[in-house]
Amino acid sequence: MTIPSTSLKGQVALVTGSRRGIGEACALIFAEAGADVVVCDWISDTGELDAVKKKIVKIGRKALAVHADVKIQADVDSLFKKTMAEFGRVDILVNNAGVGDGGKNVEKSDYDPVVWQKRAAERMAKMATTPAIADLDIEAWDSVMENNVKSALLCTKAVAPIMVKQKYGNIINIASVRAASRGRGAMANYSVSKNNLVRLTEGLAGDMARFNIRVNAISPGGIITEMMRYVWDNPEARKNMGANMPLASDLIGPETIAWAALYLASDLSKYVTAQNITVDAGMMVSGVYI
Repeated sequence: MTIPSTSLKGQVALVTGSRRGIGEACALIFAEAGADVVVCDWISDTGELDAVKKKIVKIGRKALAVHADVKIQADVDSLFKKTMAEFGRVDILVNNAGVGDGGKNVEKSDYDPVVWQKRAAERMAKMATTPAIADLDIEAWDSVMENNVKSALLCTKAVAPIMVKQKYGNIINIASVRAASRGRGAMANYSVSKNNLVRLTEGLAGDMARFNIRVNAISPGGIITEMMRYVWDNPEARKNMGANMPLASDLIGPETIAWAALYLASDLSKYVTAQNITVDAGMMVSGVYI
């Protein structure tokens, strides 16, 4: 028996939200596996996106960096137009772009541990007497749904005719363990959006399999990214989270999600579709959802 190859030689991968974190890790591992890579982000003036492009080129693959806010149709149209002009095909799409419950991008400069802990304490105190729905920020809700669900829908819609023409394609949606949240946690903006993304993954897989296009999701647990800085930059919170991720006893790096993405993008998973792979170092079976 021959083990299928993880080589992506000759393929083109497009990864959204790829200036850092999980998106960057996926872009780099695809390049290491032989793919040319398109990286894009809605923030492109910090040097981070160009730095990822340079890393891909250093690996020995071709790269294209594009400024794109993928919840906006015109930006998505421009992104795929530039990609096709440069490479003429898209074999792998990773819908990674997204935001947290606040509906905004999280930057290092936004996090102040004292302020964050004060706000957390205030929220907990208020929840003792007021249901969370009473204070739900509808503007933030709309932003989370647009950034986490609509963006994936728009990019998939754009890539579908390309992949159908190629008679091949691979789409990977980055969800979250919070897609499986229950109780009060299930109504949070982020949880609902990621649950919707998992359901969308299943629907797309059923729709596209006959065209030899696979669609899967990955649900990360506690990952060291800016979105989780409030945990990994807080020794007590990090220790508590690590205790509930027994395979690592700590949060895990974004490269662990990229390893799962490589599996889904390669022939190792040739007949895998409509699946949601959880990468959480045992968090879900420890009974803790973030």
